[in-house]
Formats: sequence, C-alpha cells, structure tokens
Amino acid sequence: MELDGPDCANIGQLLNRYAHQFTLVKHGCDHELTRINNYLAGAGMPALQRVFAEGKQRLEERACRVGDSVPNAWREYLTVRRSRRSETYARIRDIGATRCSALTTATLRDLVSTMKSEGLSDSTVQKELALLKAALNVAIREWGWADFRNPATGIRLGRSRRRFVRLTEEQEAQLVQSLSTCDNPQFWPLVELAMTTTMRRGSLLSLRWSDISLETREAHVWAKGTPITLPLSRRSAELLRLIPDNGSGRVFSMSANAVKLAWEGVRERAGLQWLRFADLRHLGATFYARAGLSAHQLRLVLGHTTTRTAEFYVDMVNSDVTEALDLAEAARPIRRPMPPAEVHRGRPSHVILAERRTRRLNGPVVMAANVIPLSRRSNRQEVETDGESPEE
Repeated sequence: MELDGPDCANIGQLLNRYAHQFTLVKHGCDHELTRINNYLAGAGMPALQRVFAEGKQRLEERACRVGDSVPNAWREYLTVRRSRRSETYARIRDIGATRCSALTTATLRDLVSTMKSEGLSDSTVQKELALLKAALNVAIREWGWADFRNPATGIRLGRSRRRFVRLTEEQEAQLVQSLSTCDNPQFWPLVELAMTTTMRRGSLLSLRWSDISLETREAHVWAKGTPITLPLSRRSAELLRLIPDNGSGRVFSMSANAVKLAWEGVRERAGLQWLRFADLRHLGATFYARAGLSAHQLRLVLGHTTTRTAEFYVDMVNSDVTEALDLAEAARPIRRPMPPAEVHRGRPSHVILAERRTRRLNGPVVMAANVIPLSRRSNRQEVETDGESPEE
C-alpha cells in the first residue's frame, strides 16, 4: 500500500502525495496548494509551491515559511484575515497531523461547524471538504487502501452559490475613476479585457501575442487545463491594438500577486469591497446575455463545452424584468397622480399620521361669526401703524 496504509500515514502525508499526482495538473493548482499547505504545516512538513522550468512545471518544497515572501502591506492584511479564522486554521492543523485511520466523520463535521461559525461561506467549506474527500477516494481506489472507509462520505457537500453580479452606472463610474488612478498602466486594460472577453485572470496573464489573431478576432487560450478558442468583440480587438508590446511575448507582464494587490486597492478606492476580480467575468457574461446572445452563442464566448452555465445567465437575465416593466409603462402611461411626497419630505411619518388622525376625529375648525382671521402680514401692518417695530 502507498504510504504504508492509513494506519501509518497522516493527512499531511496523504495530501502531499495527492498534490504531486493530481493538484499539479489542475487549473486551480495554486489555490488548492494554499489549502494543502495548511495541512502540511500541521503535520510538520514543508509547504509546496509550483515552479516552471524549461517549459515544464513541477512541485518543490518552499525554502521559507508560508507568508515570508509576501510584501509587508499584503502580509498585514493576511495576518488580520487569519486572526478572524484562528479556530478554523487550528482545526485544519490538527487534522493534518491526524493519522488517516483516526480521522472520523465527527471530526470533519466539527471542522464544518467551525468554518461556518467564523463566517466562511458555504462555497469555501465545500472546497475544503471536497479536497479531503477526493484525496481519500484516490487512496482507496488507486493506492491499495481498499479496506479503508472514507470519513468524508457521510457529509453531504453543499453547492456553490452562483453569483449574479450587476453594477449601477454610478458604481461603474466609481470603478473607472479608481482604475484611472492606478500606478500600473497595464491594470486598467487587464480589467477591461476581463469584462469584454470574459477571460479568467489566469488565462489573461498567460495570454501571448502569438495566441491572438486580430484579423479574425480570435484568441487561443488555456482555460482549466484545456486549449480553447475565444471570439473577440470589436472593443476587445481595439483595446488589444492599443496595448504596447512589453518585450516578454505576453500581453501582460504582471504577476498574479501583483494583480491581486492592485485589485484590492482599486475596489477599496471605488467603495466596492464586495466586488471580486472573478466577478468581472460574470459582468461580461451578464452584459452579453442582456444584449440578446443565445445560450449557444454565450457558451462560445465563455469557452464552455456545454450550455449549462450559459443558460443560467440567460435565465437570470430573462427573469430580471425591470426593463420590460419600464417599456410597458412608457407604452401605456399611467394617468393616476403620484402621492404628494414633496409635501411630506423631511417630516417623520408618525407626525403626519397624528395630524391626519386629529383632523379626521375633530373635524375642521369652525370660527365664530364675530372673529376676523388675520394673516401675518395684516398683523405686521397693524403693529407698524402703532409706531412700534416688529422686533419690539
């Protein structure tokens, strides 16, 4: 048996082997390595990192601890973020040092409860459990652990919530204003291409000039480990023509970490802290769905093999009937008058309610026949005829 079986190997050793065999060839390799390294730390093992050499990629041990090579500004942010999830990281480290045969469903259930209690999303919890479940299934199926029962099998994995992101015109203006103040001149074009091409960040950063044909308006990119050809809109092609060649062969010479830091600053200045870089792809897909692209056309824009995700965007846009309502009201204007909101503006509702009840219960005030109502102007004139100033 690989790793001498579940009675000898701990979770950290299991994930180390799994990373070399499976994580390395995944599109989301770096993100999954971040999760795996937390378990390796608990097992007392060095962290892993992906390196490229001579056109090949491999995993090797980090020469320094996780976080030591992070810039100071970003390290402070990570420290604060990790402090909010201290119990979660503590449980993950404990699991990393646990023998595989001693890992129980109850232990994993405690991890789920801890992650949710510290505010982590269902999607994040799902990815954590999916990693452990996949690695243990590989050990059972391929490493000779046939008598071992996967403790993650008893826990149902939730579904990730699909984000349907929209920006108002004001929010778009705030985003553009924030991008215009960014120091790196490559970042604004990168963000704009993310929306107009719906490419993922990794595809954009690996995009080479040799992969682009501006004449046929096509881009040949890698998406989730698969080569695909994406159509380019007229705006995308025009933007690419304006981007200068940086001499590296790639369209953008920025690193993934540089993009992450730049985006943190941009969305903070724009007051859009909730907006993720990955949401730019959703914004582009939503725009094209609202413009009338069919699910088949949108599938080609997104670079998917099926129309399932494209149908989601089309269905969400079709269920958003605000524009249809506006057109209906414009075609058949409503003649009813609007409530006089300007009369009540700035006044508390309970004061207006009390006044209306008083008038309804008491009725209008009836003046005696010998009483002459005087306006303020009449009172003022009468006072001035007596030779006294209004202030006196």
